[in-house]
Amino acid sequence: MFINTLPLVFAYTQLFDALEASIFLTAVFCLVYVSTPDLTRTWRPGNKQNLYNFLHSAWLGQASLWRVFWPFFLLVNAVLFYIDYRINNVTYTIASWKTVHGMLILPIVWWVMAIWRGTSNSKRKIWGALARTLAVYLILEFLLRFLLSNQYPNTLFDCRLLVIEYGDCF
Repeated sequence: MFINTLPLVFAYTQLFDALEASIFLTAVFCLVYVSTPDLTRTWRPGNKQNLYNFLHSAWLGQASLWRVFWPFFLLVNAVLFYIDYRINNVTYTIASWKTVHGMLILPIVWWVMAIWRGTSNSKRKIWGALARTLAVYLILEFLLRFLLSNQYPNTLFDCRLLVIEYGDCF
């Protein structure tokens, strides 16, 4: 997260600088930590489940936090890194880039809700707060990407090479 978006914001826009971003992201973590519930001491992980039951129990907040957090966190960051790699090599169009982001919205909603409901199923409160914070950071990352693609498309896309979607660069 923030591998490409924050450097682009700092270098090509006047939205905010690195100090303001650091203060804001730290304040988000502090607010999330304060709002994170205490741990559930009576919670025990369930039996081995199939994928559907796991997704359902995660949605309800009954799965362990690390099983909900890590697989999707790694997957979504790999996808974001890949589509940014394709944009940097001018092998993706603006429409393709936005389509991949659109396909990630519903899984991200599921993931954020599963994390929010399952933070009490971790070993320490700090892990639940960090998981919630990274979920909020992912939402902020998507908002920054949307802002950059709509308001500052020349920072992401080489509009000189895009003949068909040249109108998207304005």
